[in-house]
Amino acid sequence: MMHPMTKIIAVVIISMVSGAAMGADPQSPYCNIILDHLTPCLPYILQGEVNPAKVCCDGVLDLAQYTNAKGGQQNICDCVKAAAILMGAPVDNFSKISSLPKTCGLSFTLPPISSGTDCSQVK
Repeated sequence: MMHPMTKIIAVVIISMVSGAAMGADPQSPYCNIILDHLTPCLPYILQGEVNPAKVCCDGVLDLAQYTNAKGGQQNICDCVKAAAILMGAPVDNFSKISSLPKTCGLSFTLPPISSGTDCSQVK
């Protein structure tokens, strides 16, 4: 179960960065969509849960539709990095995001997230 403070932080971050990653392609996800789908994953990503919850995997599956859109992977990367910075958390703490599809039994990829990732180079 997600800690109530995690929910509050997620809502604040969604509000702050919605639109921070706007791609040229209308099929590309905006930050509020990305964070909405990934918020249920925060206990797995940041709090050390062993496996992501079903609601997390459902959100990750919903992101699949954007991963092949022009700019989709870059927007996901930009948004997650911006959210980490706004949370005051090290970007490297969000590295588990790229493993979510496989962990959830899905067959697509999410971009790598780390302090060294150049989101403009993510395809």
